[in-house]
Amino acid sequence: MPQFTYKAKKADGSATNGMLQADTERAAIDTLGRQGLFPLEIQEFGGGAAKARTKRRGRIKVDDIGLFTQQLGDLLRAGVPLNRALGTLTDTNSNDAFAEIIERVRLDVSSGKTLHDALSKHPKLFNTLFVSMVKAGETGGFLEEVLFRLSSFIEKDQELRSRIKSALAYPTLLIILGSGAIAFLMVFFIPKFSEIFKDMGSNLPTTTRIVMGVSYFVRDYWMALIAAGILGGVAWKRMGDSAAGRRLLDQVKIATPLFGDIAKKNAIARFTRTLGTLLKSGVPILGALEISKEAMGNIILQQDIDEASAGVKQGRSLAEILKRSRTFPAMVIDMISVGEESGNLDGVLINVADSYDKQVDRAMKVFIALFEPILLVIMAAVIGFVVISMLLPVFTLSASFGKS
Repeated sequence: MPQFTYKAKKADGSATNGMLQADTERAAIDTLGRQGLFPLEIQEFGGGAAKARTKRRGRIKVDDIGLFTQQLGDLLRAGVPLNRALGTLTDTNSNDAFAEIIERVRLDVSSGKTLHDALSKHPKLFNTLFVSMVKAGETGGFLEEVLFRLSSFIEKDQELRSRIKSALAYPTLLIILGSGAIAFLMVFFIPKFSEIFKDMGSNLPTTTRIVMGVSYFVRDYWMALIAAGILGGVAWKRMGDSAAGRRLLDQVKIATPLFGDIAKKNAIARFTRTLGTLLKSGVPILGALEISKEAMGNIILQQDIDEASAGVKQGRSLAEILKRSRTFPAMVIDMISVGEESGNLDGVLINVADSYDKQVDRAMKVFIALFEPILLVIMAAVIGFVVISMLLPVFTLSASFGKS
């Protein structure tokens, strides 16, 4: 197992250094965090491959926010005052851009603002869910506990997204390679090959003339095709940005065979996890429903939550209203009902989310298992059609020479 040397700060601000064993640099950082230490520099020991953990300036990732949340909770649990904890995280953060944001938050807190007010000034990093939970934690006096819940929420959400991206990686690669092969045939191979058949004119088979026509069009108007693709992308984005366009796209998403079921399950998993985490952190149910609704990411499915919010305002139970929903399965509604009756709605919702995360994972595997062979058949059919169409005249000429 690799060894790492480190320099770190203790919770009281004093410096320390030493050596530890860990599988990766990230695992070493996590180990230091559990010991209440905050790394200033860490490098692998020996082999001449030492790499210092130096400051970088780049895009702030969700993982950065998750690590910041966990470390802030660790510091507060260790009894470090909030302002000092933020200062320590500013000094130890490896991303200069994020360190600047943390410093701005620290300055706002120093001037008398609450932490949630200071965080709300940076909505691109700290969304409504994050700020609302921090506000509930500050109000209830259990901020460090809320921070740990937030860190866990971010980690699980990222795990689900990562699994979905990993499952789609191979089909995406197939599409890129297949499209590249077809483009190569159309732009380079067919125009040169078709010179052989120039004198045959109308005697060429219909499929050959179609393929040659498409090839010449792509070769001669490739700039126009690229421009059309860019304009199509812009139009698609604007359509997604408009309310009517997004509604249409979301409707298509959930109506698509196989993929629609995955989209629904993913939306339920995100909604129940967000709602459960918010309720567990002391956020009132109406506010929690409003925030959780946005986590679903689908306007069509959000309509059920709007109806639920209206019913809860009238004093009705959440399960009673969701029974009329076309989105939530009966099992989920029954579990919500049990949670409401037992007073453990937040715990039940998080259990539902864990269950649906696994269902999404299994459904994605089934979807990919069906999609990959279909994609391969389509790509093979297109390339085969092109190749056979260009070989047909050769067979025709060979047959003619054989008869003569």
